[in-house]
Amino acid sequence: GAYWREPEGAGSSYKFRENHPVVHVSHRDAAEYCKWVGKRLPGEWEWEAAARAGHYGPSNRTLYAWGDQDTVEVAKDYANLWGEGEFPFENLAEDNWRGTSPVKSYPSNAMGFYDMTGNVWEWMRGGKHKARIVRGGSYVDSLDGSFNHAATLGARSTLHGTTSTGNVGFRCAKPPKRRVEYHYKEHDESVHGQLAIQDEFGKQHMIPHRNKEDELTVHEDAPEDEFEEGNAEQKIKKKKVILPRTRKSNEL
Repeated sequence: GAYWREPEGAGSSYKFRENHPVVHVSHRDAAEYCKWVGKRLPGEWEWEAAARAGHYGPSNRTLYAWGDQDTVEVAKDYANLWGEGEFPFENLAEDNWRGTSPVKSYPSNAMGFYDMTGNVWEWMRGGKHKARIVRGGSYVDSLDGSFNHAATLGARSTLHGTTSTGNVGFRCAKPPKRRVEYHYKEHDESVHGQLAIQDEFGKQHMIPHRNKEDELTVHEDAPEDEFEEGNAEQKIKKKKVILPRTRKSNEL
């Protein structure tokens, strides 16, 4: 049978194809390789943001990576797809390839990414074992979806996690290090209790541990009514909390 060392079956070889995308890898194989090199599989949101390269707004959304031209004559210069031949019997190779093509055979998009459409499907993070997500289309897909999938920027499918075929591969992703942002929130000790620090195990410590003093910042608030009836001191402090991350747009 075919596998990544013999991608076209017995007698074939991956030699002289080092620049082609690796194929015949399951979702777990791909995820483990990404982990081994210190990266991970891309998520759908970040993959589509990279694929659209800025063309995802209501006024500049495009159907394909190269624009909206839906002819093979135009597409053959930008992506490795099937073409006009009858599938699966006649591959005219208008794009000069009948199988996978080497990376960088076609122009990159505005963000410098290659083969976001065509060549091979790409495994994504997430999904369930029986329905893992792939994006991008492959060399056996068509422009208009008349057979297999339409190779648009929105091309999406699901496969069993153990699937291993000659038109499914992957790419690695490494997110930038995010800066942790903080803000201050009022804390009334008479209502919510004394300020404390919660460690990674969920245990609260009333006295800060060594090297954790900067995690707790208390600002005494001195309101006009410093003492309530009954001579009880009003204690309102401010605690430093992590500002939750929010998405700026739901376009993708």
